[in-house]
Amino acid sequence: MPSAIIDNRNKKLVDAINEQLVHTVKAKVAVGYFFLSGLKAIQDKLEAKDEKGDYLIKEIRLLIGNTTNRQTVEELARSYRLAEHIQKRMEKMKRPGSGEKKLEKDEAQKAIRTVISDLDQSEENSRLLETVYHMVNDNRLKVKVYIKSKLHAKAYIFDFIHPQPNSKGIAIVGSSNLSLAGLTNNTELNVYVHDNGENHKELIKWFNELWKEAEDFDEQFLEELEESWGIKKATPEDIYYKTIYTLLKDRIEGEDRSRFLFTNEITEQLTSFQKVAVQQLTGILRQYGGGFSADVVGVGKSYIGAAVVKHFLLAENAKPLIICPKALEEMWKNYNATYLLNAQIVPTSMLREGDEEEDWNYLLNDIKYRDRDFILIDESHHFRHHESQRYKVLSDFIQTGKKKVLLMTATPRNNSAKDVFNQIKLFHPDDLTEIPINPPSLKEYYNPILKPDTPRDQANHLFQQLLQFILVRRTRLHILKHYGFDEKTNRPVNPEKFGPYISGEKRAYIKVGGHKNFFPTRNVDTIRYSISETYQGLYQKI
Repeated sequence: MPSAIIDNRNKKLVDAINEQLVHTVKAKVAVGYFFLSGLKAIQDKLEAKDEKGDYLIKEIRLLIGNTTNRQTVEELARSYRLAEHIQKRMEKMKRPGSGEKKLEKDEAQKAIRTVISDLDQSEENSRLLETVYHMVNDNRLKVKVYIKSKLHAKAYIFDFIHPQPNSKGIAIVGSSNLSLAGLTNNTELNVYVHDNGENHKELIKWFNELWKEAEDFDEQFLEELEESWGIKKATPEDIYYKTIYTLLKDRIEGEDRSRFLFTNEITEQLTSFQKVAVQQLTGILRQYGGGFSADVVGVGKSYIGAAVVKHFLLAENAKPLIICPKALEEMWKNYNATYLLNAQIVPTSMLREGDEEEDWNYLLNDIKYRDRDFILIDESHHFRHHESQRYKVLSDFIQTGKKKVLLMTATPRNNSAKDVFNQIKLFHPDDLTEIPINPPSLKEYYNPILKPDTPRDQANHLFQQLLQFILVRRTRLHILKHYGFDEKTNRPVNPEKFGPYISGEKRAYIKVGGHKNFFPTRNVDTIRYSISETYQGLYQKI
């Protein structure tokens, strides 16, 4: 008899659910929360029809619990949460009053609005929204929110299309929420509950009791779906503004650029210029698959890098891998633990290959790293030589799948522009490129930059034209000029009147966590000494 255990290791819950949906006429699902990604994983079965054109699954009842703590909210965000926390107090065991019910349902509706708007506007997600919309509109999907107390149970109950006297259905109960992670990636523990004449009936009785106590949510859910980008038809004006925004969004800097898709413990600590960098870098990585964080030393690149990692962890369920010098390993371990980055951390010195006869690669041969799809390389200038062993190990690993790569270094160029080219090739191995350069070939474009007979001004211009699309770099003066505040007036610095700050007549500071932070002032002092006294006349003899 096949095992009844479903742990996402030997058997995936998504496969088990899809297997049961083929034989199901009605389903009842009780979970702490659910995500669009959870429905997306079973979408094909939800749309299945019989030979008459009727849907095989007539009804799904979805009962969602309430969650409020920060860690759970981040788990929701990680897989495109569809229902966030419904109440603001976890310890509410009494029945809420009508005013409290409305407040909690309004909060849920706002959360759904945000989640839908944050979905990537792709054909795949548009189809998902249409499927969910039609299911709710046709009463095939009914949603309720359980706010009486915390619903921690997870149950998937299936009513068979062709029930038998002692087998009217089957259920799966355990630890998995209706999410992509819960259905496929997380290590879970779920079990089949087979019907013996009583199990199925008792589970349905348990579900129905909770269903009666829960609050209807179909109307609010349907309202948000109808207003979503996937359902509501775009007007010519909408298309015009969307086109303008898409063309110009990477050039926008200012307060609007500091807005985050997710607010978390890292972003709350960042100052405005760091938030701008995170916004720019996430856009670059989405568009080109990789990019450079190359601010000068001492302006918080590591915090910026951690915030970018966290963003992709939440937005795309990314699995981060951080490559760093041994001296920075403890720092990144602390960030990893403090900010819940879910990252594997590998010192640069560990990137090695086996002997010529041995087909071995440190990253490829360790199961801990195989599924890592977001790579942060701290001090990436250590990978400027494409013939080094560490470069080959990392390059081979990155090319095994679709990965995003964030290169962090204050000195991307050490000796020549070839240093930067080699680092670019880590995330952009193909010559043909979508980076808007002419010709659209990295090798051809780079040739005049590397040629000794190319005039320096021309080579530098070509170099900067390329880097503007894939690199974020600010000096301290740039940061003070565009994000600083005057020491005396506490007003933003006027970039058009920045001269006094350069000469030292005025001082500017950066706001970090509500505090004033000044960059250290460099004072050059002349040290005078006597050679004769120092060397006791030896200099004269020499």
